[in-house]
Amino acid sequence: MSQESQETKKKRLEDTLKSLEDIREEIGQMSELTSEESMLVTEFLKTLIKVMQFLPQKLPVSTSVLPEEWGEVNQASLDLTGQLLVLYPDKKMESINLTEQRYRELLIKIAYNVVPTLKRLITSHRQKIEARFKLMSSVTKELQRTAKTLSLDDSKQSTG
Repeated sequence: MSQESQETKKKRLEDTLKSLEDIREEIGQMSELTSEESMLVTEFLKTLIKVMQFLPQKLPVSTSVLPEEWGEVNQASLDLTGQLLVLYPDKKMESINLTEQRYRELLIKIAYNVVPTLKRLITSHRQKIEARFKLMSSVTKELQRTAKTLSLDDSKQSTG
């Protein structure tokens, strides 16, 4: 009986040591992934800010994606620095640094929320540029025709 107990203890020790080794490996992978995730979040926000330069000063964020523990929120938006601006009913405004580790899940929700809005705003901005271009193109061509007509009139007067 004592032999079985020794084998059981040895097996339990081996299992425990194996579990600790697995935990060490998992922590190493978590550390590496967290570091890579931090770089990716920084790059995501930097790129988003670059794209947002064509847009209004803030990109609206649905309050439905915000954590319930924040309570009632009147409005939320991303500003051109990548900060989440949160406006509460009492007019208090809070700026949230989305690069912080604790906001990773929120950042994912915000990304899903703002991409369709971003697409719509970018498309609308492009359409405005196209409309201005078409107008300026038409006006410029007509002015060129007018200038050409004036040139012809000038040349007729100088030969006549």
